[in-house]
This record gives sequence, structure tokens and C-alpha cells, in this order.
Amino acid sequence: MYRFRPKYFREVKNHPLSGVTFPCWLRIVASHFLEIDWRVYWLRVLFLTFMSCINSFTAIFDSIFYGKRVEKQELHPEPIFILGHPRTGTTHLHNLLSQDSTFAFCNTFQVGFPSSFLSTEWLSWLLSPLLSSTRPMDAMTLNWSVPQEDELGTMQLSGGVSGYMPLMFMRCERRYRSYFSFKQARRTDVARWEQSFLKFLRKVTLKCGGCKPLLIKSPVHTARVEILMKLFPNARFIYIHRNPFEVFQSAAHMADAYYWYSYLQKPSDAEIQEWVLWQYSHLYNCYMDARPSIPAGRLIEISFHDLEKDPVAVIQRIYSTFGLDGFQQMLPVLQGYTGSLVDFRKNAHVPLSEEMAEVVRQRW
Repeated sequence: MYRFRPKYFREVKNHPLSGVTFPCWLRIVASHFLEIDWRVYWLRVLFLTFMSCINSFTAIFDSIFYGKRVEKQELHPEPIFILGHPRTGTTHLHNLLSQDSTFAFCNTFQVGFPSSFLSTEWLSWLLSPLLSSTRPMDAMTLNWSVPQEDELGTMQLSGGVSGYMPLMFMRCERRYRSYFSFKQARRTDVARWEQSFLKFLRKVTLKCGGCKPLLIKSPVHTARVEILMKLFPNARFIYIHRNPFEVFQSAAHMADAYYWYSYLQKPSDAEIQEWVLWQYSHLYNCYMDARPSIPAGRLIEISFHDLEKDPVAVIQRIYSTFGLDGFQQMLPVLQGYTGSLVDFRKNAHVPLSEEMAEVVRQRW
């Protein structure tokens, strides 16, 4: 059993529901009222309730000033989805590709405050205390402008229809398993997620200056290839993979270093470990089932090892596979970004016990 260390019970920064509106927050609380550990997380609940009232007020401005423009905003028919289990290098790949200004992508402020960012992003500096300067699970820079996972915004707009809800309610994680692929989810929940997802993408597209190809990264999308192809028949996919033992070490470290900022109920070690193990298997199986349906030329698979060794060569291969223009134009920017990472050091994880390694070997 992997051992996790409970912490941050009264911490309110870095919470993925800081941008939820009051009606959506009320929906979440009502469905988990008896499951929230009120005595432990009362301050966090109070903070999120306060923020939800502010978010509901600021959302009015997005609705008034941008509502009609968002409704009319067209989405580019060929988005690029970055797929892969958490901790396989999806963020690194997302950051590299986002150096190309021809793409539209969401940043941390936009996913953090999806109901109001069109009106309020210029005030993001006022909310800097709500965010750590580096990601809790590693030393990567974290600020409001860095690329971020769209699912965090969709989760808030939909009132909790997301596979990320176990970050708050780990003891109830089985309730949210159907929100990965949506194959077993209720039709009303599927419709709610699709509506929230597409609305968020339209807002991001508008913010980025119009109908640009979207660069979308959320590991949970790895289980959604079929529904994503239904929404975007001409979508392109990049699947990144990494040594499973390294993935587990990194995923367990992330659970220990970051998840405690999010919880609204205290989970056991067994519950956290089971979710990490189940999530990897489920994402992989869903991807492998859908993989044959992806048209030729619309999928490329890369390894984290290759990306780490020669990121420029991997990005060039992606552009070549998808027939994308502009690689030479963005190359100086890409090389500048990779140069800035020269001193970056990955986490040094504690080696897995033989017992834990055997569990990973059997499950993954």
C-alpha cells in the first residue's frame, strides 16, 4: 500500500472549484451534503461558497457583454487533442505546442474562472494569492497565463459533471467513473457536459481572436475519443505514453502533494491508490478500444522518453504527420522555450517497494 500524508486541511488556494458559480456550487453541495467532512473542511467550504457568490456576480458581465458573441462563435473543425494518463508528459507537450501562436488554448485563469474570464481576466493579478508560484507536485511554473486543462473549466460550468470530481470527493469516486467515457452516463449528464464543454471552447476561441485551431489537453479526454470524434469529426489526436512504473511513482506523488488542496472529504490510502490504479487502466482500455476508429493521418503516438530527449524533433514530427504549416516560423520561439528549461529538474521519487511494484505490474 502506498502511504499518503494528510495535509492542507485549512488551505484554500489552488482549489479547482474556486471559479464555480453559486447555482452550480449549490448543486454540488446538495448532492454531497452528508459526505462532506464539515468539521475538517468547513473553512474550505465557506471559502468556496463566498467565491461562488462573487463568481455569479461577475458572470453577469460575460453574459451581458459577450453572450451573443459567444453563441455565434464558430469553432475550428480540426482541434488537436493531447491524450495520455496524468504524469505521462501531457503538460510538457501542451506547453511546447502552445508556443505556436496559430493555436487557441485555454490558460489557468480561464479554466479557473470559466463563467467570467472574458470580462475579468485583466484583473487576474488581484487573485494571485489563490495560486502557488509553482505546481504543488513539481517545480513547473504556475501562473494565470500558462496553458491549462479545459476539463477544469467544464467541470465548473457543468456543476460537477466531470471525471475530476474525485479530487474533491475521493471516497465517492466510483460515482464519477461514468464521466470518463460517458458511455454509461445518463443522457442528461452527457448533454450537460457537452453543452458546457462547447460553450467553454467557444469562449476560449473568442478570447484568442477568432476561429483558430484549438489545442486541447485534459488526460480524461483519453477515454473520450468516440464522443470527441462525434463533436469534431476532423479532430486530430496526439497520444503520449511513458514507463508505467514511472507514471505510478509520479501519479502517487501528485496525489500526495496536490490532491490535499482539493479534498472536501478525507480519503484513505487504499481509496487514493485504487483511483490512481483504476484511472490508468480505464484510460488505456478506452483509448485502445477507440484507436482503430481514428482515421489515418489523424493520430500520432509519441513517448515521453523521446519528448524529453529531443522535444524539437518530436514537435517537428507532429507537424509533419498532421500536415501543419508554420513549424519553421515558430522554431525560434520553440527553441527559446526549450532553452529556458535547461535547469529544470524532475522530481526524484522514492523507489517503489517490491510489493507495490508487483501491484503496478499486475494492474498496468
